[in-house]
Amino acid sequence: MTTDTAYDRIADWYDGWIDGWRLVCGDLLPERLAGQRVLDACCGQGRATRELARRGATVVGVDLSARLVARAEAADADDPLGARYVVADITDPAAWWDGVPFDGVVCEMALMDLADLDGALAAVTRVLAPGGWFVGSLVHPCLPGQAGGLPSWPPDRGYAAEGWWTSADHKPDGARIRVGAHHRTLATYLDALIRTGLVIERVDEPPPDLVPTFLALACRRPPAA
Repeated sequence: MTTDTAYDRIADWYDGWIDGWRLVCGDLLPERLAGQRVLDACCGQGRATRELARRGATVVGVDLSARLVARAEAADADDPLGARYVVADITDPAAWWDGVPFDGVVCEMALMDLADLDGALAAVTRVLAPGGWFVGSLVHPCLPGQAGGLPSWPPDRGYAAEGWWTSADHKPDGARIRVGAHHRTLATYLDALIRTGLVIERVDEPPPDLVPTFLALACRRPPAA
């Protein structure tokens, strides 16, 4: 697959910038992952993929950025953890799924990067086994971001103005000024999860500062009737 994504264009910078970050959705992951088959949706350079593998999961990472996936594969070559990576669009399971259901899916700090949120969540639900779990995280859609940054939404248009946006005034040492974001209201995110049939079980707003920076959600596909 030939791609030229926003993250391909900043791969060198992004790999160093994100290095050492704690997983935003980490507190919502199941305590025991050993023996579980897990999908890392929009895996980037494999930061979450490798953490899941270290905890004993069998992990498949999927991302549209070939340059970030190449970095993930290089890290696994240096320190093999058995993860498998695929360059593909997460909304198209036929391009990356082998038909074996996953016990869980992680989408770490990527929901605001997805142009087709409904398509991505539909794919997640399709590949999850009945009773399987989904954990996702994103820049908090309701509140201001990190110190020196801007809110999740275009300040000149307000919270209700959904769609992709970026700004030259955004925090200059962060990712959003480089790749932008698809702003959606909290209601839009929750409704999208509900439409797929995923049941929300837990919600987290880390870090515990005066104003939270991120939003993390733990959901589950209902068991088969």
